[in-house]
Amino acid sequence: MNTYKKPGVFLFAILLVISIAAMGLMEGCSRKPAKSPGKPTGDEKQESQNLKKLQTSIESLIKDFEKEFLKQQAPPPKPPTQAKPAGQEKKQEQGQSKGKQQGGQQGGQQGSQGQQGGQGQTGQVPKPDWAKFEKDITKIHSQWNSFQPEAIKSGATLDLVDGFSQKLNELTMTLTRQELYKGLLAANDLYEKTVSFEKLFKTKSPPDAKKVLYNLRNATYRALAGEDAEAEKAINSGLRVWETVKPQIKDMGTTSKVEYSLKELGQAIKEKDPNLIKIKAQIAEKNMQDAVKSMEKSQ
Repeated sequence: MNTYKKPGVFLFAILLVISIAAMGLMEGCSRKPAKSPGKPTGDEKQESQNLKKLQTSIESLIKDFEKEFLKQQAPPPKPPTQAKPAGQEKKQEQGQSKGKQQGGQQGGQQGSQGQQGGQGQTGQVPKPDWAKFEKDITKIHSQWNSFQPEAIKSGATLDLVDGFSQKLNELTMTLTRQELYKGLLAANDLYEKTVSFEKLFKTKSPPDAKKVLYNLRNATYRALAGEDAEAEKAINSGLRVWETVKPQIKDMGTTSKVEYSLKELGQAIKEKDPNLIKIKAQIAEKNMQDAVKSMEKSQ
C-alpha cells in the first residue's frame, strides 16, 4: 500500500512548486517598472514668472541703450536755420560791441564763457545716464540670482547657465569703461540667451519668435555702426528663423507685414542710410512684437 502512495505525493509536490513559481512570474510581469525622474516635457512644463521678469528687464535695458545709441548714429535731421535780416544782424553786432567796451575785461570773460556754454549745449550729444544703467543692471543681477536655481531644476545645462552669467558680467563691465555700443550688443546677446531658457518652460509663443527680434536688432545695430558684413549676416539669420515661426501664426495679415518689413530692413541695410535703417527697423520690430502678441492670444 505505501509503495503506491509515494509517487502520488511526489507528483503533487512538483505540481505545487510549479504553480507557486508561475504565480510569482505573473506577479513580476504585472509590476510596472519605476520611472526615473527627469525634466518635465510637453504639458508637464510650467510657465516661469522669474524668467518673464528677467526677460522684461533685459528688454527695457536694451531700449534705453538703443535710445542713446540712435542719438549718436542716426539723429533726426536738424531744422534749417533762418537767416536774420541784414539790418537786424548789424544792430545786434553793434550792441554786442558796445556792451563789451562798457563791461571791460570782466564782461569779456563772461561773454566768452557764455559762448563756450552755448556750443556745449548745441554741438554735443548729451552723455548717457550711466548711473541709471547701473541701477537697471543691478536689478538684472538680482533677478538672475532668483531664476538660476529654477533654471537648473528645470534642466538647464551648466554651459547654458555659465554662458548667461559670463554675458551678464561682460555687460556689467561696459559700465566701467562707459562703452555704449558694446553695452548695447551685450544686452541684446543676453536677451538672446533667455530664448534658450524659454525652451525649458511652457510659453504662449514659440521661443524662436524672440530669436527673430534678437536678429533684427543685431542687424540694425551692426549696420548703424558700419559693420556691413555682420549686419547682412544677422538679417539673413533672422529671415531663416522667421521661416520656422511663420507657419505658427494664424493671422495672415500679420504674417505678411512681418515678412515684408524684414525684407525691407535688409534692403535699407544695403542702402547704408542711418535714418532709413532706423525707420525700417522700428517698423519691423513693431510688426514682430504684434506677431508675438497674436500667437499668445491664440493659445
